[in-house]
Amino acid sequence: MDHTMLGRRTALAVVTSLATGITALVADPAAAQSDFPSRPIKMMVPFTAGGGTDILARALATKMSENVKQSVVVENRPGGNTLLATQVLARSPADGYTLLMQTNNLASNPTLYGAKAGFDTVRDLAPVSLVAGNPHVLVVTPSLPARTLKDYLELGRASPERITYGSAGSGTVNHLAAEQLAMLAGVKLLHVPYKGSGSVMPDLLSGQLNSLVAAMPNVRQHIEAGRLRALAVTTLKRFPGLPDVPTVAESGYPGFDFQSWFGVVAPGGTPPAIITRLNSEIRKALADPGVMERLGNYVVYASSPEQFSEFLGRQIEASARLIKTLGVTVD
Repeated sequence: MDHTMLGRRTALAVVTSLATGITALVADPAAAQSDFPSRPIKMMVPFTAGGGTDILARALATKMSENVKQSVVVENRPGGNTLLATQVLARSPADGYTLLMQTNNLASNPTLYGAKAGFDTVRDLAPVSLVAGNPHVLVVTPSLPARTLKDYLELGRASPERITYGSAGSGTVNHLAAEQLAMLAGVKLLHVPYKGSGSVMPDLLSGQLNSLVAAMPNVRQHIEAGRLRALAVTTLKRFPGLPDVPTVAESGYPGFDFQSWFGVVAPGGTPPAIITRLNSEIRKALADPGVMERLGNYVVYASSPEQFSEFLGRQIEASARLIKTLGVTVD
């Protein structure tokens, strides 16, 4: 297989999916005519606290709470590559009071687990809104003698599995991005899965783990403080906040492009009027200048439920092709 072409096809799928059907932040649609919400809403995060998904969910929940005059409570439910929280959501009453902030795992898990997942993504879940995305960056501990992506890959090529890299779990962006890079470069890296990006950080910062393809919000402060060294950004364009860090694409792997996306889902069968109201409140919160400032490491999107549903369908197909090509399996 032409690995460069694989990278280009992957990049095209991701860029097309993120660019198609995502609207700019505009005026809210008409809110559903009901008394919803009349009690607190729970928004689950399928990872440990402190990671990129958690940061985004808490920023959104805080503003939504102010706007709807009801508490939107974030609850961390890590486990099973996000399956645990998603199973809980699928079994919850379809009344809009239990939500889940999901990410790329929502698209990769159908291929990784199939019927073993315990739910049907299309039948048992109701897309509410695509919320945001963020770039990733390959970081290493300062003790690793690699100052460029080329150095990093040469170390891996010279000593197979000498370099360890963490992930938030099998099939996550951290995992798939590192595996595709390793395949394109012809190196063997050692994968160490965790239950979320927040759980990875202590081992990475202590040097027990060599590297991580990390979401920007999780590591930018550590890069700027010199606790981690940034080697390459995984998106096609450089990240404005780290303009001196090259992209993987410009470092010898044209077309390489990975980033996280985040969206809110509800239980399948939730009434359309409630989905519309939730979508309206999410869009309103995301348009707030204070929230936008807090999410400076993200690209903020706003979509209709229908657009998110179409986007998810494309992501499931693209993830299935990539997972099968890379031979990724669940640890």
